[in-house]
Amino acid sequence: MLGARVATHSEDAPEPPEPIAARSAIVHDWFQGFHGAERVVDAMRTGLFDDAPDIFTFHAARSLLPRDLATAIVRESKVAALPGIRQREHDPGLWRNLLPLMPRYFSGLDLDPYDVVISSSHAFAASVRVRADALHVCYCYTPLRYAWLPDVEEGRVGGLRGLALTLMRRRLREIDHTASSRPDAYVAISTAVRTRIRRFYGRDALVVHPPVDVEEFDPTREKDPDRFLWVHRLVSYKHPELVVEAFRDLPYRLTMVGVGPLESRLRRSLPSNVELRGWVSREELIALFERSSGFIHVADEDFGMTMVEALAAGTPVIGLARGGARDIVRIGVDGVLLERLEPDSIRSAVRSLRASTWDRAAIAAGSRRFSRARFVAQLRTCLGELGERKGIDP
Repeated sequence: MLGARVATHSEDAPEPPEPIAARSAIVHDWFQGFHGAERVVDAMRTGLFDDAPDIFTFHAARSLLPRDLATAIVRESKVAALPGIRQREHDPGLWRNLLPLMPRYFSGLDLDPYDVVISSSHAFAASVRVRADALHVCYCYTPLRYAWLPDVEEGRVGGLRGLALTLMRRRLREIDHTASSRPDAYVAISTAVRTRIRRFYGRDALVVHPPVDVEEFDPTREKDPDRFLWVHRLVSYKHPELVVEAFRDLPYRLTMVGVGPLESRLRRSLPSNVELRGWVSREELIALFERSSGFIHVADEDFGMTMVEALAAGTPVIGLARGGARDIVRIGVDGVLLERLEPDSIRSAVRSLRASTWDRAAIAAGSRRFSRARFVAQLRTCLGELGERKGIDP
């Protein structure tokens, strides 16, 4: 039942599915804030189950999570929670240095009481062991980047930690490949991730795109025709400096929202038509999406929720023709996809997008392919089919 398929989309709102009645657990790698993957777990927790599932993780920055989600976490690593190791608010702590301990922690969790287990994983959560008659489905954001995608990780992890991961790569691959046989099935967040699962694990996957709260946005709000938006962390693999360079000689304005290690360097060289604002409130960010006439996202992402948020605001996207953008951006309907990543290509795409007429209603309607309701309905159908194969009625 999990052939080479993408879950079927239509723009009609799906019927609410029957909740899962079986005793269930969600195992998530870690919670360091309420970001994309954490929002996925919250959508699973609140939309899929009759009774709230227990949540297991290695580390949780509970103060940064919604109260109900934090309360649902029944276990995390005692070592990772030690003072000086654990994360305190936005101070990251040292718990990520415990990565070598994570596979054993997850494989040693006692999940025997549960009939349905979802591992929400981009690292080691899929290492869990369940009863032979229980259902284990891995919702996979990507196979372990440290092991399989070293070129990508060079832009994300540096210093001594990056060196340590390089030295551990062969062992991490062995551990991750062994763990990949444990789930009954994989569900990937995008076709790009499904391709990686096939390549690295030799397994197939159904694609169920992550949920985005598209209803938060008003696509009818008046646009500023000369205003473009960029929303990401200020790190090298998001290419903020490339985007700034592209706008240096353009007659349009760019608002950049984000924080990160490149902030000081960027601020020293910003042209007068580029504004860097740091993080803003959710309400202000929604307003920026709604007022901007174009959104720029030129990172190679596993999925890319901010692109969907732009579409929900009726804002066309300039993206990179790789990764999750291929699932999100319909060329000529939702925006433009770049084959080459260089300032001239970005500059040309900005001019083209500005000169074109876009159907904002069609763009916003297309964003509903990625709504929370559709995510829950598709994942519930998947779990039902797989449970039926194992003789479970979830």
